[in-house]
Amino acid sequence: MASTYTPNELSGAGVPSTQAFTAATTYTLTVTDKAIPGSCYLVFHATNPTSTLYFSGSTFSLTNATSVVNDVYGNNFGVVVDPQGTTTIDWTPAVNIPSGDVTIQATGGIGLSIA
Repeated sequence: MASTYTPNELSGAGVPSTQAFTAATTYTLTVTDKAIPGSCYLVFHATNPTSTLYFSGSTFSLTNATSVVNDVYGNNFGVVVDPQGTTTIDWTPAVNIPSGDVTIQATGGIGLSIA
């Protein structure tokens, strides 16, 4: 299932994910609506952290993005989005993540499409 999030949804407190993520499945995160000339940030975090470390063991492949930061507790990851070009992040989670258990936030007025 593909999901799309607007800049308004991602700003401030962010928005809960509308889809589940399956372990060992690669998801392509495409940044949309780049509106500022500088770097932006995209953050995923566990809405209700449990004993499951949602992002621990995840793999990432970046295009026009730098520095994936995964916290030591495995409940958050963040990506620095470069200002130029189309940014895509291929993310493969190591565990199943139920719909709504992840909040997605961004700075810089960017949107996001997940396929």
